[in-house]
Amino acid sequence: MPKRKCSEVDLYLGSNLSYYRKLAGFTQQQVAEMLNLNRTTYTKYETGASEPSIEILKKIAETFDVEVGDLLDEVPEQLYSNVADGYYEKDNLKNELRILCKDYSSLSREDREEVKRLIERLKNKK
Repeated sequence: MPKRKCSEVDLYLGSNLSYYRKLAGFTQQQVAEMLNLNRTTYTKYETGASEPSIEILKKIAETFDVEVGDLLDEVPEQLYSNVADGYYEKDNLKNELRILCKDYSSLSREDREEVKRLIERLKNKK
Protein backbone atom coordinates (compact mmCIF):
# COMPACT_ATOMS: atom_id res chain seq x y z
CA MET A 1 0.00 0.00 0.00
CA PRO A 2 1.57 3.33 -1.04
CA LYS A 3 2.21 5.98 1.58
CA ARG A 4 -0.31 8.78 1.36
CA LYS A 5 0.83 12.30 0.57
CA CYS A 6 0.87 14.74 3.45
CA SER A 7 -1.22 17.87 3.36
CA GLU A 8 0.30 21.19 4.46
CA VAL A 9 -1.44 20.79 7.81
CA ASP A 10 0.14 17.33 8.21
CA LEU A 11 3.56 18.76 7.48
CA TYR A 12 3.15 21.60 9.98
CA LEU A 13 1.60 19.32 12.55
CA GLY A 14 4.41 16.77 12.38
CA SER A 15 7.14 19.40 12.58
CA ASN A 16 5.37 21.18 15.42
CA LEU A 17 4.82 17.95 17.36
CA SER A 18 8.51 17.15 17.06
CA TYR A 19 9.48 20.71 17.98
CA TYR A 20 7.31 20.97 21.10
CA ARG A 21 8.25 17.45 22.18
CA LYS A 22 11.96 18.21 21.94
CA LEU A 23 11.50 21.60 23.60
CA ALA A 24 9.86 19.83 26.54
CA GLY A 25 12.70 17.30 26.57
CA PHE A 26 10.49 14.28 25.95
CA THR A 27 11.13 11.23 23.80
CA GLN A 28 8.48 9.93 21.44
CA GLN A 29 8.05 6.98 23.81
CA GLN A 30 7.39 9.27 26.79
CA VAL A 31 4.80 11.30 24.90
CA ALA A 32 3.12 8.14 23.63
CA GLU A 33 2.90 6.81 27.18
CA MET A 34 1.43 10.10 28.46
CA LEU A 35 -1.22 9.83 25.75
CA ASN A 36 -1.79 6.10 26.27
CA LEU A 37 -0.70 5.40 22.69
CA ASN A 38 1.73 3.04 21.03
CA ARG A 39 5.02 4.82 20.19
CA THR A 40 4.60 3.82 16.56
CA THR A 41 1.24 5.58 16.45
CA TYR A 42 2.71 8.79 17.87
CA THR A 43 5.69 8.57 15.49
CA LYS A 44 3.26 8.44 12.57
CA TYR A 45 1.77 11.75 13.76
CA GLU A 46 5.21 13.37 13.68
CA THR A 47 6.04 11.95 10.25
CA GLY A 48 2.66 12.79 8.75
CA ALA A 49 1.86 9.15 7.98
CA SER A 50 -1.23 9.43 10.18
CA GLU A 51 -3.36 12.15 11.74
CA PRO A 52 -4.47 12.22 15.37
CA SER A 53 -8.15 12.53 16.21
CA ILE A 54 -9.35 15.86 17.59
CA GLU A 55 -9.50 14.27 21.04
CA ILE A 56 -5.86 13.13 20.83
CA LEU A 57 -4.82 16.49 19.35
CA LYS A 58 -6.33 18.23 22.39
CA LYS A 59 -4.47 15.86 24.73
CA ILE A 60 -1.21 16.53 22.89
CA ALA A 61 -1.74 20.30 23.16
CA GLU A 62 -2.40 19.94 26.87
CA THR A 63 0.70 17.77 27.30
CA PHE A 64 2.88 20.45 25.68
CA ASP A 65 0.90 23.29 27.33
CA VAL A 66 0.09 24.91 23.98
CA GLU A 67 -3.08 25.68 22.06
CA VAL A 68 -4.27 23.26 19.40
CA GLY A 69 -3.74 26.06 16.86
CA ASP A 70 -0.06 26.19 17.80
CA LEU A 71 0.24 22.58 16.68
CA LEU A 72 -1.41 23.27 13.32
CA ASP A 73 0.13 26.63 12.36
CA GLU A 74 3.24 27.10 10.28
CA VAL A 75 6.18 28.10 12.45
CA PRO A 76 9.25 29.83 10.99
CA GLU A 77 11.97 27.26 10.39
CA GLN A 78 14.60 29.11 12.46
CA LEU A 79 12.55 28.37 15.59
CA TYR A 80 13.29 24.68 15.16
CA SER A 81 17.06 25.17 15.14
CA ASN A 82 19.04 23.28 17.72
CA VAL A 83 16.08 22.41 19.97
CA ALA A 84 17.45 18.89 20.42
CA ASP A 85 20.71 20.40 21.70
CA GLY A 86 18.90 22.38 24.38
CA TYR A 87 19.03 25.71 22.57
CA TYR A 88 15.90 27.59 21.52
CA GLU A 89 17.04 30.20 19.02
CA LYS A 90 14.05 32.55 19.23
CA ASP A 91 14.36 33.30 22.95
CA ASN A 92 18.03 32.39 23.28
CA LEU A 93 17.27 29.82 25.97
CA LYS A 94 20.24 28.06 27.42
CA ASN A 95 20.28 24.48 28.66
CA GLU A 96 19.25 25.46 32.20
CA LEU A 97 16.07 27.08 30.90
CA ARG A 98 15.33 24.09 28.69
CA ILE A 99 15.45 21.91 31.77
CA LEU A 100 13.08 24.29 33.55
CA CYS A 101 10.71 24.08 30.58
CA LYS A 102 10.86 20.28 30.73
CA ASP A 103 10.13 20.30 34.45
CA TYR A 104 7.29 22.79 33.97
CA SER A 105 5.79 20.68 31.19
CA SER A 106 5.72 17.64 33.43
CA LEU A 107 3.55 19.43 36.02
CA SER A 108 -0.22 19.16 36.11
CA ARG A 109 -2.19 22.05 34.67
CA GLU A 110 -3.11 23.10 38.21
CA ASP A 111 0.52 23.12 39.33
CA ARG A 112 1.55 25.10 36.22
CA GLU A 113 -1.04 27.72 37.17
CA GLU A 114 0.47 27.86 40.67
CA VAL A 115 3.94 28.39 39.18
CA LYS A 116 2.56 31.26 37.07
CA ARG A 117 1.00 32.87 40.15
CA LEU A 118 4.27 32.52 42.04
CA ILE A 119 6.21 34.16 39.21
CA GLU A 120 3.73 37.04 39.12
CA ARG A 121 4.06 37.54 42.89
CA LEU A 122 7.85 37.58 42.61
CA LYS A 123 7.75 40.05 39.71
CA ASN A 124 5.42 42.37 41.63
CA LYS A 125 7.67 42.17 44.68
CA LYS A 126 10.38 44.26 42.99
